[in-house]
Amino acid sequence: MSQRQDFGRGPSRVLHAIVGHKLPVYFLNAVNSVQFMTENDEILVVDNASGMPTLIDELQSIAERTPRIRLLLRTTNDITRNSKVGGLYDAYNEVMDYALDRGYDYLHIIQHDMQMVWWDETVMTRAREIFAEYPECVNIATIAPPRHRGLADALEYVKPKLMVAKGYGLTDTGLYDLAKWRARGMRFGESETAHAQQYLREGLRVFWHPLPTIAYVPWPAVVRSGRVIGREVRPRQQFLLRPLSGNEISRVKESTQCVWLEEVGIPWGWTCLTPYWTTDLRTILYWVYQYRDMRARGLRAAWPRWERAGLPDGGSLRGVQRAPRFGLLQVLAGSALHMLRKAVRRR
Repeated sequence: MSQRQDFGRGPSRVLHAIVGHKLPVYFLNAVNSVQFMTENDEILVVDNASGMPTLIDELQSIAERTPRIRLLLRTTNDITRNSKVGGLYDAYNEVMDYALDRGYDYLHIIQHDMQMVWWDETVMTRAREIFAEYPECVNIATIAPPRHRGLADALEYVKPKLMVAKGYGLTDTGLYDLAKWRARGMRFGESETAHAQQYLREGLRVFWHPLPTIAYVPWPAVVRSGRVIGREVRPRQQFLLRPLSGNEISRVKESTQCVWLEEVGIPWGWTCLTPYWTTDLRTILYWVYQYRDMRARGLRAAWPRWERAGLPDGGSLRGVQRAPRFGLLQVLAGSALHMLRKAVRRR
């Protein structure tokens, strides 16, 4: 069930949708970044039953002030179906129906722990070229991938400056060609793995946009089984991540290699460990990927360090907000606790 604010078709053929549950700092940051970076495109903000009156009031205030923003307040989110994301894909299917009913050509979905760091007409121009050249492409990822070896290895080049995600026929963020979506009668499944594999078997492939515009907030707090794990970074500037300058956007456009998250997702007024981590810390995966990085690039090159690009030149890290708060000690403790719990469950 949901409460909708409807609006008719506007001149834009692209709908940006931000879908979130709790984590109000991240959520508002994501909404404000899309509003700031896009001048004319319409925006749909979807609160997936956060149950947080203050957050909902803020989102309603933004929608009331900005005619091109509409708010969808979902009142149910069944967290028993998927302990990681709850009813996220129910919300996604509702967003898809919303976009199809109103005749949009493309839907661009991001989640609330992401930020748009730049956007212009070249993004959609290049996306339309990819959709036209590859009939098997319904979904183009717009997020910059982190450097971690285990994640980078999931991408492969199909030609210069164009990569495809191995093992995926559909992902849960990025641009979607709605004409192709409608023609195939597509729907999101109960988990990313379910729809990724279903549509891969049907011959679809996910391409990675060569001009990424979206960045994860690195080392994020997460929601698992309806509970917030970790601590949100508090903004020190207008956004959590620094918007790209004109020169930086030009470098993204001119690059002949993959543009990594660490190059475009710059913590603004705070710091974090690099290579970035973009999900739950309570797993062993961080150390698995870190081991692969060290084997590939050497200990010195791959060893984590604090990112300073978004801080004043020559400044000290003393007193600067950090993520994770206690550095590698926190990462190590989280991984050890995860392994201990797994061992206890096996008994």
